[in-house]
Amino acid sequence: MKRNILFILACILSVISYGKNALPIMKGHVVYDVDVEELSGLCMSADGTMLVSCGDQGVVKSISFDGAVSEMLVYDADMEGLTLDPATGDLYLAIEGEQHVYRLAAPDYQTVSDVFPVQEAIDDNYRNGGLEGVEYYKDGILFVGSQEHAHLWQYRFDGTLLSKVSLSDFATEVAGLCYEPESDYLWVMDSNMRKIFLCTPAGGLLASYDVPMIENAESICVDRARGCVWVGSDEDSPKLYRFEFSF
Repeated sequence: MKRNILFILACILSVISYGKNALPIMKGHVVYDVDVEELSGLCMSADGTMLVSCGDQGVVKSISFDGAVSEMLVYDADMEGLTLDPATGDLYLAIEGEQHVYRLAAPDYQTVSDVFPVQEAIDDNYRNGGLEGVEYYKDGILFVGSQEHAHLWQYRFDGTLLSKVSLSDFATEVAGLCYEPESDYLWVMDSNMRKIFLCTPAGGLLASYDVPMIENAESICVDRARGCVWVGSDEDSPKLYRFEFSF
């Protein structure tokens, strides 16, 4: 009980602190049809010249900023999210079903290794409600999110569990994640509610943005260089949305 109260107080204080700054404002959007079957993960490439995506059927593909797609890897795994380690260029993947995090080694992204399990998701049999998001945080730490209970864990690369919170006070799931080190914002996608949540790293809610036009939004990538947020939709005809933002 004491730990929960301390966590709630930390969230409140962090939200108050963030509230002193102007929050991002969503503007218009454009949409692209993209050939990424069951598009479920997005991140920026190491050199910032393209997006990298993954899909449920085990594909990793690059996407240009005008929607052109090129295959990088095919691997038999239910890939639901991916992120880039800026120090090494390695990609990390959230694998649902197995409830593990995998690594694709830079620079060719052809070597796949199993990094660590999310044991709670295994023990509680999350199955298709399991891992949906993974995002690099800092200092060799990853955020990992699940549909079930809208859980958000922090893990070290070596599999050490550092923390766990639930975002269920405002979200129904964690379908995608993007962390911005410059602003210290954590962006959370909720496909059920068709919302983007802007949070502190501790899970405090700062703002929310409605995206009712997206059928199944399962991935998100913030791109301040282009003044936008990219959102991927896992549907029969996969789509990539570009939302203009003022930051």
